[in-house]
Amino acid sequence: MSLGQLVEALAVEQPTAAQRAQRLAADREVVRRVIGLDVSDAEFDQAPDVRGNIYKIAAEKVRATQDPAA
Repeated sequence: MSLGQLVEALAVEQPTAAQRAQRLAADREVVRRVIGLDVSDAEFDQAPDVRGNIYKIAAEKVRATQDPAA
């Protein structure tokens, strides 16, 4: 596989900025429906990164199980 082909394959796997924005809008709409409150985009932007924190905790736990010295 050439470098160009590798870059193209990686680019296809990564969502575009428009796709990320669309996914974010859809996720926010689901949250609004589930909690039954109108939460503004500004309020979402000010909220903590719950998903990021969960990934961080999970990654730390995985590293701890793989490295007995940790």
